[in-house]
Amino acid sequence: MGTPATEYAKVIRWCAPSTVYGIKTTITLPTQASIGGSNGNGFINFYLAVIGSSTGYECGLSTYKSKADEDKWHWFWNTGSANDGGSYNIAGSAAVPVELSINASKTLNFKVNGTVVKTFVGATGTFSSLTSARLIIAACDQDFGSNVPSPLPNWNTLHYQVTCSNIQYRNSSGTWVTISGSPDPTEFWPTPSASHPHTGTPADYTRSVSTGKIIASLKR
Repeated sequence: MGTPATEYAKVIRWCAPSTVYGIKTTITLPTQASIGGSNGNGFINFYLAVIGSSTGYECGLSTYKSKADEDKWHWFWNTGSANDGGSYNIAGSAAVPVELSINASKTLNFKVNGTVVKTFVGATGTFSSLTSARLIIAACDQDFGSNVPSPLPNWNTLHYQVTCSNIQYRNSSGTWVTISGSPDPTEFWPTPSASHPHTGTPADYTRSVSTGKIIASLKR
């Protein structure tokens, strides 16, 4: 994700406890998605995020405007200073397990479908634990850069249901524990104000939450 100052976005966060050693989920992608913003740089991301060894890591599944039209997704990683991703060879409706966890060598593995696709060493060389671990469901309609219009245009990025199931974190004993509680309310970018109310359709995600599972969609 970029910054609330520039992106027209909706973001759901489901946070794990303050200190963990891994986080994982199975993401079942929407059967249909479209990104309609006119300023480009729109995307849909479903991912895991953590802070470890003085760096933030975002790792999961993503698509952008032209690839969404082709029903193609890919895995990606982003540290803020570097990013990369796999080929766009994942189709909508696929069920894809993703995981971020500290391994026996104290480095950080990003796994997709059980395979390590990226290992992070970290600023200090190893990871002792992870903080701010969370699942993110996010859609960015477009990026306005420095010229955010007032009022905001109608929201035009849509997707059918995404299901994130078996959301778990690994504790200090090495046990995977199903996440509890509920996701945070949706965060809206830019921050809603009198000049920038979020009134487009849909105004918010439709969501269903149960133990360790969220189903969310943006449909008209």
